Amino acid sequence: MRNAVFEELSAMGHAPLMYERNFGPWDSHRDSVVRCLEKVEQSDIFLLFIKDKGGTFYPDYDRTITHLEYMQAARLNKTILVFVETSVKNAFFGTVKPILEDITNRHVERTGGYPKAADVTAALKGHHQIPPYVDPYVWFLIDDLVKKGVYFEDLSLGVAINWRDYFSDLLRRGVLLLPLEMTFEAYIKQIQIYEEFQLFIDLSISVFQQLPIQNTASLFRIFMNHLKGGVIRHRYGNLFSEDIGTFADCSAITVYGRSDDKMTLAFQLGATTSEPHFLIDDDQSYVSITAKRDSQEQLFFKEGKKTLYLTVKCRDRVMTCHFRADSSWDSKKFVTFRDDILYAIMNQNPMIFEFARKLIGGMQL
Repeated sequence: MRNAVFEELSAMGHAPLMYERNFGPWDSHRDSVVRCLEKVEQSDIFLLFIKDKGGTFYPDYDRTITHLEYMQAARLNKTILVFVETSVKNAFFGTVKPILEDITNRHVERTGGYPKAADVTAALKGHHQIPPYVDPYVWFLIDDLVKKGVYFEDLSLGVAINWRDYFSDLLRRGVLLLPLEMTFEAYIKQIQIYEEFQLFIDLSISVFQQLPIQNTASLFRIFMNHLKGGVIRHRYGNLFSEDIGTFADCSAITVYGRSDDKMTLAFQLGATTSEPHFLIDDDQSYVSITAKRDSQEQLFFKEGKKTLYLTVKCRDRVMTCHFRADSSWDSKKFVTFRDDILYAIMNQNPMIFEFARKLIGGMQL
């Protein structure tokens, strides 16, 4: 089927790219995954044909190359057409989908997080209700596409498709704009971080002399206003990242200082109702947990409030920053993507956090 499409598109004057036909493994010194993703980036339209093979699986990325190529196309906003062989599609919705849901739920109950692709395919392998000729990864791939709301075209074996008519209008409609180079985007990001930090310093300089923490509300307000919300992304090695959720601007800040066996509230700002103190051994208190740990940053989540709590250790003080998460977040999703959330918040402007950590650590309580 893919060969037929390749020949038809070539005959129409287009330049189809296919690993087995015209760019395959001949560059032995090149990483084959990177090479495939580069070809996706160079293309205008991505065609995904799903039958009974899932593609080569790469443990480092927990995905097959076919899946990674699709994700690359989606990330770069390419035009994507997905064709699924009819019997495979019917088996997924008729039999496999509820089995996948049961595997996922059991894994979450056991571990507190969602299973990896390798966990799912291992659980599916040899299952007596699932067609044995289909690579288990195919079901994981289809499930991911369904969750993303991707539309499938049926691909019936033995039924010829007039690919010329199908593609002629689509391919004539023009080419998507090429994305900016990754290096250019990295430079822009660094410039933005530097400019934000300089603005923060300029706005803060007039209050630096007000050392007692109770007299520095204006400084903390400037700090809080620079803690912006954003997109949370899960990174697949050094290849690319996938958007998995969002968080809002910082809505509140508290600072607690240690006094004997207690953490006592020294300052609060924004929409929060804070306890006056926590016992240092209180294992339910985010402040107390952070005070006893060596790590400078910790991240917590309350599902009932849909709120993320970033705690920052500043010598014997603990600052907590509150961020609302979008409605898709629950405790299971938080456990699975905790590191990605922490990276998204801290990466907004790491220099500001470093400045705040040093400043709060030296203030008079």
